[in-house]
Parts: sequence; structure tokens; C-alpha cells
Amino acid sequence: MIDLDEVGRTALGVAYLRAYESRRPNAVFVDPLALGLYGSAVVDDAGHLRELPPADDEAGRERRAMYHSIVGRTLFLDEVFTTGAADGVRQFVILGAGLDARAFRLDLGPDAVFYELDRPAVTEVKEQLVAEHSLVAHGQRRVVSADLAGDWLTELRTAGFRPGEPTCWLAEGLLVYLDTDVVWQAIGAITSASAAGSRIGLTVRLPGARPPEDPFASVASMWKPDPGIVDRLVASGWECRSTDARTVLTAHGREILTPTGLQATSGATSRALLVSGVHPGGGELAVGPDD
Repeated sequence: MIDLDEVGRTALGVAYLRAYESRRPNAVFVDPLALGLYGSAVVDDAGHLRELPPADDEAGRERRAMYHSIVGRTLFLDEVFTTGAADGVRQFVILGAGLDARAFRLDLGPDAVFYELDRPAVTEVKEQLVAEHSLVAHGQRRVVSADLAGDWLTELRTAGFRPGEPTCWLAEGLLVYLDTDVVWQAIGAITSASAAGSRIGLTVRLPGARPPEDPFASVASMWKPDPGIVDRLVASGWECRSTDARTVLTAHGREILTPTGLQATSGATSRALLVSGVHPGGGELAVGPDD
């Protein structure tokens, strides 16, 4: 049994959607941890991939939107790491790592070091799953049990993190669950520990009312309003630009269709914003969709 609190369990839903994508014949990524958890759940008794929920009502459209958003943000944030590695970055820090499997599916070179930071209860569950499914990381993988509300940067340094070297940071689907003061502390800590050439990828929710028939109502009830994350990043020295999940998916040849076969409206990729930019000190910022 996977024993996680309400926020921790949101990682299970993300893992299910990544397992679904991983089973597609034209999958844009393959997530071994997600497949270990849900690889058999996304196929029927004959081994065929289950159909996506029909988009003929609000609930179905929201489920499809969530799926497309998760796939789009996964690709977007993967590229923060892969482009960073191509430019010589060797430290990769995943905040609120949950069930993130990038250390097992992204080969960023033998000298790449992945730091996965999350609360002790989450890291304990994840390590059990990693052992159960015999997953082997590319490069080095270091697990850091710490809470973002505490002195997590000290714990990260203790694990071997070197602030004087370029770093790729990632916070996917994380900040939306945190109080504003914790978000500001995290941005401040990240910025202070980012040497020239550092990058960051994170997700931000766009404002907007949820539909009456919302299949994700219990999750959405835990989301905090965006306190102005992009503005805070700009104030901290980051220069930001924006895109969206649809653009990312299109660039990877993934067409989003309505039931009639026509190109879907922007709502089909969920209410989310993707932002990228460059820090004057050399750090590159990327902000992606939060749902």
C-alpha cells in the first residue's frame, strides 16, 4: 500500500497519466516508474491501450485537458534539463520530486548528478518503489529528505550540492500547493544558489474558475492562487517569456483533436502558462503549466 498524504497522492495521478503516454505507440517519453505502477492499469484485458475519456461533456474534456497538460509540461521541463546538460550543466535539482523519474529516463551524461528533494514521508515511499521495480539511474542520484518550509538548501549542500557551479532546477506541479511566504523563500534560495549558466523550470497555474462538473475538484481545492510568481522572478533578476502546452505538443508532432477531428481550442490543454527566459547572470528560466 502506498501511504501518502493528500498532496503526496497527487503524484499518483500524474504517474498514471505518464504511464498512459508511455504505453502509446507514438509516446513522446517513456517513464519506467510510472509504468511500474500503472502499466497494466492503462490497458484492457487484451492488452490494448484504453481510450481517452470521451470529450462530449465537461468532465471528459477536463480529463483530456489534464492529460495533454501533463504531457506538455513533462516535455517542456525535460528540455530544461537536456538543454542545460548540452551546455555543460552537471547538477540537476528536482524540488518536490514526488514520483519524478527523470533520473531514470534522461541520460544527461555519466557525470550528471540528480538531487531529488522532498519530504521524508514521500522520499521513503519513492525509494521503496525504486527498489521494488529495480530502477537504475543515469549518472548519480542523491535523495534529500527535506521540507521546503525549512532549511532545505543546507540539506542540499550536505548531500554534495555545489552552489558555485551551474545548476538546473525543477519544481513541477509544486508551488501551487505552497503558501506565498514559502514560495518566496524558495525563489530566493534558488536565485541565491544559482551560479552563472544555471537554469530553472517550474509550473504556474493560470487564474480561472473550475467547471461545475470538475473531476479534479478535490485536487483543485488544495491549489493556492498564483501570488505573482513570474513577477517575483522578474524582480529577482529573471527575464521571462511565455508559451503554452499546445505549442510544446505541436512542436513534438502531437495533435490535439476534438471529437469531430478538428483542432481543439486552447482549453484542451488546460488553464496553464509556460514561461522561459534568461537571468542576467547567465541563468535560464523556464516556467511551465501547473496542472
